[in-house]
Amino acid sequence: MDKERLIKHLDKAIEQQVPDVWDEIQKKIHRVDDLEYQEPFIKSKVHLQNKKRILTKRFSMVAAVCLITLSTLTFTPALAAIQELYDKIFSSEHIDDSGLKAAIDLGIGQFINQTYYDKENDISVHFQNVITDDQETKLLLTYQSKENNLENYYLDIFEGDSSVHLINDKGEKKKLKNYGWGSRYYDREENKVVEALSMESLKEYQGKEIRLEVENITIYNEEGKGKKIETTWPIAFTLDTSAVSERTTVSLNKEFAFENETYLIKQVEFSAFETKVVVTGTDTGPYIDDNGEKFDVMSKLENQLLNARKFEKGKGYFVDPSKSGVFLKSAGEKVEPIFNKNEIPGPLGEYAMIFAPVKNPQDTVLEVGEDIKIPLVK
Repeated sequence: MDKERLIKHLDKAIEQQVPDVWDEIQKKIHRVDDLEYQEPFIKSKVHLQNKKRILTKRFSMVAAVCLITLSTLTFTPALAAIQELYDKIFSSEHIDDSGLKAAIDLGIGQFINQTYYDKENDISVHFQNVITDDQETKLLLTYQSKENNLENYYLDIFEGDSSVHLINDKGEKKKLKNYGWGSRYYDREENKVVEALSMESLKEYQGKEIRLEVENITIYNEEGKGKKIETTWPIAFTLDTSAVSERTTVSLNKEFAFENETYLIKQVEFSAFETKVVVTGTDTGPYIDDNGEKFDVMSKLENQLLNARKFEKGKGYFVDPSKSGVFLKSAGEKVEPIFNKNEIPGPLGEYAMIFAPVKNPQDTVLEVGEDIKIPLVK
């Protein structure tokens, strides 16, 4: 892990516990930077072997600053959680959510580091991390068993038998709505399931204690959905600022034509773990059936976005580079859709395209197929 990423993770986890000490760590690290850049001629004139020695020396100085200063701290659950993060479970190729990976890379999220043992089903549950903004909450957890094969065990809150409930002070339960499908993979070697649950925002509870209950395991087999396993996994924590990310909304109202249909980009939302483009169109609905019920159908734009989607067992949904689709380009880089968020609930007649977060919101373009490019700025 490089210096900048190390600082981001340590800053989020330690800042509120020992702010004065951590400020001193950062000052000392940046003093090392200052010493290096006081002599810019080194980069062009120094011999390669000498350059290696300088970089090695600089790295040693940074490491020494961290080790000496951190040795004065008490080993805390926050530091243990940082170690848990280093295993990169939720940054692996098996997680089909590039936005989540980007947030983890930036050190965003509150480390919960709580364990619950479901004795009846012999399942050890580890709640690792929570991230939220104005629309979405990510709850990251793993669970494994010594006795039961968990390959067909799912926490499916999208269309399965599983759910997540928020418990208030009176003990009343509120079922949290899903936000997309979430991500999941099964580690056969460890008999461990990794889940990134995606649900509605908990941002309004910042600074307050939250009690959640994850209920029921959905079983999927070759025949489809099997019998559910009834269980309850509780967790309680105070939602602190490290879990909360901001979301910026830009109203656009820009039109474009695609395959003889007209679409209107109503707004774009930028957050730490997604970019959301909200559109309406001449084929997005809502339509009315014979009973007067309103409904949506798949538009040509949605079909174009899904054209580039492919599925790999053990990895989920990813982009097929051989096919055209709908993408963003920001700061010169291609930004891919997050396919597990294709069915985000919203008003009838609106379609939300979800992409990975962008590096520069002021330099972001929507690309539809090969020829259509719409700048997402006013």
